[in-house]
Amino acid sequence: MISTRLHGLIDYGVAALLGGLAASRAVPPSARGPLGTAAAFHTAYSLLTDYEGGVKSALSMRQHLMLDALGGAALVGTGLTMRRASPESRALLVGFGLAELAVVALSSALPERGPGQGGGPVARLLGRDEAETEHRTGYPPLDTPKPVTEGVYLVDSLLPNAPVSVRMTVLKMPDGGLLLHSPTRFTRALKTELEAIGPIRHLVAPNIAHWTFMKDWQEACPDATTWAAPGLRGRGQVRRSGLRLDFDLGEETPIPWGGAIENVLVPGGAGFHEVAMFHRPSRTLLLTDLVINMEERKLPLPLRPIVRLFGSTAPDGMPPPYLRAVVKWRHAEASRAASRLVALHPERVIFAHGRWFERDGAAHLRRSLRWLLPEEEARPVVVGGAAMPAGPG
Repeated sequence: MISTRLHGLIDYGVAALLGGLAASRAVPPSARGPLGTAAAFHTAYSLLTDYEGGVKSALSMRQHLMLDALGGAALVGTGLTMRRASPESRALLVGFGLAELAVVALSSALPERGPGQGGGPVARLLGRDEAETEHRTGYPPLDTPKPVTEGVYLVDSLLPNAPVSVRMTVLKMPDGGLLLHSPTRFTRALKTELEAIGPIRHLVAPNIAHWTFMKDWQEACPDATTWAAPGLRGRGQVRRSGLRLDFDLGEETPIPWGGAIENVLVPGGAGFHEVAMFHRPSRTLLLTDLVINMEERKLPLPLRPIVRLFGSTAPDGMPPPYLRAVVKWRHAEASRAASRLVALHPERVIFAHGRWFERDGAAHLRRSLRWLLPEEEARPVVVGGAAMPAGPG
């Protein structure tokens, strides 16, 4: 009997194979269309199935197997009825269809775990439990405040249904209240731990992507003021969420923050803005996605070459190419903002994804912003006694 976990691995493996064949010129043209359709259809309903490989529980495993059977029968039927197609095309379609039907006949309809039952789909398919996933991909302990320096705390967490670490920074403000920068997933235990440090008074969404957990925190801390990057409140998804955004952030430091923070606005195209925040008392720079510094050992094997190709791996990672392109739509303004960030000479730089810069912050920052800084500023730097060339952006 094929377990649902193994079935999930087969599902995505077959979908990838079908998609590859559909894009291959070695496959007869008459077979490419049906193969591509089968790949897309297979992937879509696999993601919506309540089993180890699913992201949402819209379909039961029995319904999934019925769709598998229909897909297999469709491939067989297409192969048998394509009279004008070559024998090779027809045989390929019939063969895949029969293999699909055989897998259906041998598969269990009783999944052990599904969406929301520990870890993401990658972890469930690989048979890892939630604790193992957190240890492998995150920076444990998770969802608990960890002191960095006086008045600065980290909360490491994971994105839902994805093997990617994410981080919130907590600042203790001059009035004793707490500012939560890029809030991560809410738990009552975390709220209790934070309130032991100080009352939660400010919630900050520093760019247009890092706001999704704000609603939970806002409901739990209704008296906290919410601050947002420019343009966030106008996005349809944000409006539909019911999230209340009290103020937009800009270059000027809000009066309630008591002069402890200097804001630097980094603009981009398509409505993108990221508000970088420099905590003056600790000389700590808070970023979100302008630096992504993933450790390969923390990534699933299939993702490692992709993240490496994107230039987003440690020790001095950059954002992926699509985000760099978005920021470069307003290159002159964004480049000036990047120069300001380096000129602040931060001792440490904390950001949302990957290993943050615990020391030599300005030097590492210059390296990671080499794609945005003026050429004369993106020069070799010395970190830990070793010179590192700036390299291409």
